[in-house]
Amino acid sequence: RVVLVDGDMRSPSVHAQLGLLNDRGLSTFLAGAGNIEPLIQRPAEEPFAVMAAGPQPPNAAELLRSDRLELLLSELLRDFDQVVIDAPPVMGLADAPIISSRTEATVYVVEARGVKARMARVAINRLRQARAQILGTVLTKFEARSAHYGYGYDYGYGYGRNKPD
Repeated sequence: RVVLVDGDMRSPSVHAQLGLLNDRGLSTFLAGAGNIEPLIQRPAEEPFAVMAAGPQPPNAAELLRSDRLELLLSELLRDFDQVVIDAPPVMGLADAPIISSRTEATVYVVEARGVKARMARVAINRLRQARAQILGTVLTKFEARSAHYGYGYDYGYGYGRNKPD
């Protein structure tokens, strides 16, 4: 039994990808809603449940820093075997480090050719500074045919002029 929580309250996307509503969810609970069950949606033909991000709060990081996030996780773990939080990007916001500091484990997801290696290292260091337990990294949108590796060098000189065909 798995529940996917959209942890990106600033730019939610999970609900749209699954054709669900975003009128209630994580932000609703963190802001004080008492009952979790009405916040859980069950997408048709999917083997997991979803908690959408909910309405955009004025300060997402402030909600995430509250004790309500730990309460949410403990309550979800009573009903589900796995709680997966799709967190926002690590860089630029405090949200992902806050979430990762309160979870059992973090998997860093990075898009191939979407992030430079230096920025990925900075992001991982931010998660480590937040005391995240990083299990590993998932590389998305990787195309083996366009990847190249190896050693080599080249030199040359030349001159030319563009000629009309």
